[in-house]
Parts: sequence; C-alpha cells; structure tokens
Amino acid sequence: MLQQELLSRTSLETQKLNLMAEVSELKLKLVGMEKEQKEQEEKQKKAESVLNVISELQEQMCRLQLDIHRQMQERLSLSRDHPEEVAASDSAARPQPCGQDCAHREGSPELLQELRHLKIKVEELENERNQYEWKLKATKAEVAQLQEQVALKDAEI
Repeated sequence: MLQQELLSRTSLETQKLNLMAEVSELKLKLVGMEKEQKEQEEKQKKAESVLNVISELQEQMCRLQLDIHRQMQERLSLSRDHPEEVAASDSAARPQPCGQDCAHREGSPELLQELRHLKIKVEELENERNQYEWKLKATKAEVAQLQEQVALKDAEI
C-alpha cells in the first residue's frame, strides 16, 4: 500500500513537471507572438504614415492640376479676348529660362504621370496595410488561444 502511494505520488509529480514544462513552453510562445504582434503593429503604423504622406501628396497634385487647368483656362480666355497680347507675351516669355507658365505647360503630362504613379503606390500600400491587418488579427487570435491554453495548464497545475 505504501509502495502504491509512492508510485502514485511519483506519477503525479511527473505529470506536474510535464505540465510545468508545457506551461513554460506556451509562455515562451506567447512572448514570441506578442513580440511579433508588436512588430506588425509598428509596420502598420509605418504603412499608415506613408499612406498619410501619399494622401497629402495626392491633394497637392490635385491642387496643382486645378491650378494648371485654371491657368490654361485663363490663357485661353485671354487669347480669345486679346490674341495680339498673348502672342506678344508668348514671344517675350520664350527667351526666359522656362518661366512659371512654361513649367506648368510642359509639366502637365509629367504631373499626370506622377499622379498615376502615386495612385498605384497608394493602392499597393493599401493592399499591404490590409495584409498587415489580417496578419495582426490572426496573431491576436493565436495569442488569445495561447493565453487560454496557459490558463488551462495553470489551472491543471
């Protein structure tokens, strides 16, 4: 009987040690997952800041496009009202090293190309952000599951 009690205690002690080892392993896994979650959150913050910068650039591009359009409309209306003045101002502007009007007229296709490029970049960043959000949700779910397992193992101990 004493020997049976001793075997039983030894078995329980072995189970306890195994459970404690498993809890330690789960805690290490949890710490790793929390670190990964933190890194994902940092990446998401960086992606959001890049999106904010791109959004600001898009707004600037839109304002520039509106300004260019307005200047072109002014030039057209001026050329309709006073064609001789527009011709004189065009010939006077040519010798100068690319004045503001010249830069806007020549830059317009480049601005449109830059805007297209920025739109594509925004879409790519939004996709990347969505992937980070999905990974973050999955990580949070896994962390919650690991915490439940740790709690169960602690309760068993």
